[in-house]
Amino acid sequence: MAISQEIQLKIVTAYLEDTLSMSQVAAKFGISLSAVVYYLNKHKVSRRSRSDAVTQWNITGLSKKPVNIKKDLSQKEERLRLAGVMLYWAEGCKGWGTVKFVNSDPAMIKLFLTFLREICGIWEERLKLLIHMYPDHNESELIDFWSKTTRVPKKNFYKSFIHKGAKGTYKKKALYGTITINYSDKKLLEKINFWIAEYKRGL
Repeated sequence: MAISQEIQLKIVTAYLEDTLSMSQVAAKFGISLSAVVYYLNKHKVSRRSRSDAVTQWNITGLSKKPVNIKKDLSQKEERLRLAGVMLYWAEGCKGWGTVKFVNSDPAMIKLFLTFLREICGIWEERLKLLIHMYPDHNESELIDFWSKTTRVPKKNFYKSFIHKGAKGTYKKKALYGTITINYSDKKLLEKINFWIAEYKRGL
C-alpha cells in the first residue's frame, strides 16, 4: 500500500521530533517496521545510536525520564551536593542499579531528597518509598507521616515491610519506622558513586 507524502513526513516527525522508537512509529501508523525503516532511509534520516535508542525508549515507552543533573552550582548548592554525597556514602546502596537510601531520621531523609531534587534533577514520579515497621507500629499513621515529610504521594509507596520481632523495642528507637528511598536509575547511581570516589581521592 502506497503511503502519501504527508504521512511519510508525519512518520519522520514522529521519529525525529516526538522521539518515538521505530517500533512505536510502526504501531502508531499501522505499518510494518521494515516500512518505517524504508521511509526513514528515503528521507535520509540518520538512525539513533543504540544508547540513544535505549534512552528514548525509557522515556517514550516506559515513561522513565532521565535525570537532569545541575551544573554551575552556587556555593550553597555545592554544599548540598557534598552533603548528599556524604549521606549516600554512609547510608546508601552502592550497587544493583538503583539509588537506594535508608534511614529513620526525618531530617536526614528530607536533606537527601532535597539533594535528589535540586542537584540531581530527578523525576518525581519515579520516586518510590518503602517503610520498614514492626507489628506495634500503625501503618496508616506511618504512611501519612512519611508522605507529608517527603512530599511523595501515597501512591508511590510500596507495601510496607513488617519485621516480625519483639513488640515495643524498635518503636522506641524509631518512632516512625525506617524509610527506604528508591530511585531506579543506573546512570544516576554511577554518577553518585563517581562523586563518592572523587571525594575519597581528595582526602
